[in-house]
Amino acid sequence: MSINKNVKLKALLDVASIDITSGFDEILQKILSITCESMNANSGTIILVDEETGELRIASSFGLREDYIEQVHREAREAGVPLSSSPSGAVLKTGRYYVVPDIYKEPLAGPWCKLAKIYNIRSQLFTPMKKGLKVIGLLNVYMSKVHDFTEEEIDFVTIAASQTSSIIQNARCTEDKIKEIYDKLYKSEKYLKTIIDSSLDGIAVVNMQGEIEFGNDSFFNIVGWPKDELLGQSFIKMLPQDVKEDYIKIWHEAQNSLNSGNSGKIADAKIITKKGEIRYLLNSRAEMIFDGVKKFLFIAKDITKQKKTELELEESEAKFRDLFENANDFIYTHDLKGNILSINKIGLKLLDVTEEEIIGSNIKQWVTPESYKKFEDRVRKIFSNQPLEPTVVIEAINKKGEHKWGEARTRLIKDGNKIIGTHGIIRDITEKMKLEKDLKESEEKYRDLFENAQDAMYVLDSRGNFLKMNKVGLQTLGGKKEEVIGTNINKWVTPESLVIIEERRKKRLSGEKVNQTDILEVVCKNGEHRWAEIRTREIKYGDGTIEIHGIARDITENRLLKQELRKSNKQHKLLCYLIKGTRGGKTRALILKHLSDKSYNANQLATALNMDYKTIRHHLSVLIKNGIIAKSNDGYSDLYFIPANIDVDVIEP
Repeated sequence: MSINKNVKLKALLDVASIDITSGFDEILQKILSITCESMNANSGTIILVDEETGELRIASSFGLREDYIEQVHREAREAGVPLSSSPSGAVLKTGRYYVVPDIYKEPLAGPWCKLAKIYNIRSQLFTPMKKGLKVIGLLNVYMSKVHDFTEEEIDFVTIAASQTSSIIQNARCTEDKIKEIYDKLYKSEKYLKTIIDSSLDGIAVVNMQGEIEFGNDSFFNIVGWPKDELLGQSFIKMLPQDVKEDYIKIWHEAQNSLNSGNSGKIADAKIITKKGEIRYLLNSRAEMIFDGVKKFLFIAKDITKQKKTELELEESEAKFRDLFENANDFIYTHDLKGNILSINKIGLKLLDVTEEEIIGSNIKQWVTPESYKKFEDRVRKIFSNQPLEPTVVIEAINKKGEHKWGEARTRLIKDGNKIIGTHGIIRDITEKMKLEKDLKESEEKYRDLFENAQDAMYVLDSRGNFLKMNKVGLQTLGGKKEEVIGTNINKWVTPESLVIIEERRKKRLSGEKVNQTDILEVVCKNGEHRWAEIRTREIKYGDGTIEIHGIARDITENRLLKQELRKSNKQHKLLCYLIKGTRGGKTRALILKHLSDKSYNANQLATALNMDYKTIRHHLSVLIKNGIIAKSNDGYSDLYFIPANIDVDVIEP
């Protein structure tokens, strides 16, 4: 729980301003009331240390039944333990505050747990009230629920306890001592000096020239100057350079304000100690007339610690404000009804509005109905204590009617344990959404092209495993999608084609240029061989290839037609040659008939045909000259054979 600094200041001033001449019980009640209400606590107590026995005694309570104090002491007697067998005793022993976030988990709670349940007490903060180093009592604050007290809360109650200690001491003195020595010492200078010297607050008297005529010990301790170096000197000696001019101006105004009604004026003051340390004081100023001479009475409290805390808080708020206003993202806050409480410059720019136009308007005005439903759903989840998604995409509509998309991250704004609104940061993702839309459309076009292409299309990873294949490709292989995807390409090609694939892979890895097209012999699921002309394109990421996109055109029928054509052409040439004239045609026909089965040398043909060797050699040379046959050498003799292709026309000798 964060305590507003104005609330803190007012509470501390109210405590400091309590009339110590009131009844002692009334004083304690006022202190408890101010402290507990400022802390939003449901109850509290003041415990005092008996000056004679040293035992603890509950002197006052707030927010509790009248029988509470009696019940606590009775419980202690029945349990056979003193009141100090509790967190109060720990504070009395150590002189430090003691925090009990949950009384049912507190080892020192002991017999007090039963009372805590009866009086609705769940968490406690015990703070010492000191006189010097001695603990003279405790100021305690109780919460009805489990509560982790913050340092800010502890500091506030600690300061209140310090003031209470001073008030109690003064009140005790006023109540007890005055009764005993009222008639003897009330008007004496000695009595007044004793009171002033025992005050924990600094008290000083300053004349019209600004010279310090009197100061108690607390005053010189608070301002950090030796008494002998400050008495008779101007208070200006204590002023830092950066405030000196302003304070002197205020002083001159005070000099001219005799009987102006400014007595009791309270203000903060900044001073510098002899050692150069900056301190902050809370000054209460009163105007007095002694023997017709105007003087000023100052009562000072050291508020350096809380002032530094306030300055740090202001600095933090300034940094947050700067971050809020100059952030690159849209930042806003709204209450649980969706009414916009604040918005930064980027938000105003995106919505094309002024601050006056949007503050107080409802979020429903600036988002699409679908996005407002998301807002309502989040509010519903908040109140039903359901988890919220970390981000939500909303579609906003600016003043011009333009649609903007944003990714919103939100956190809840709490006042104590109560949720009062939402703080959000929206990142403009309009361009991203447009790109995603374009990408989706592009992917849909590619998918349609991929699936409905007339040729086989496929995608391989860097190892040759199929990632995708279209319908034509699956039909060509004769396999189902689940039978092909994930398998390696080497499963579907002949060893000769696998060599081609491996050479292409090596060239890619070495950076060499790869042929745009190659012909692969594909082995289908049913064992049928088909031929495909492939074209591939590499998909790179950085320096590496992550995918290979390929298009394969089935050229099997075309290839078979060419083979048939070549075979037909060969037979045509042979036939033409055999029937072209009759001179030697019969002999050459016999030679070709033998060579159609295997290769022969000239002697073998002469023997097989029972013909003259020279005649056979003559016809063989004619056949070679016309490109009908070819010859090779086995190391012993020339061998004659019919080549696979006949590319020349027959030439008659």
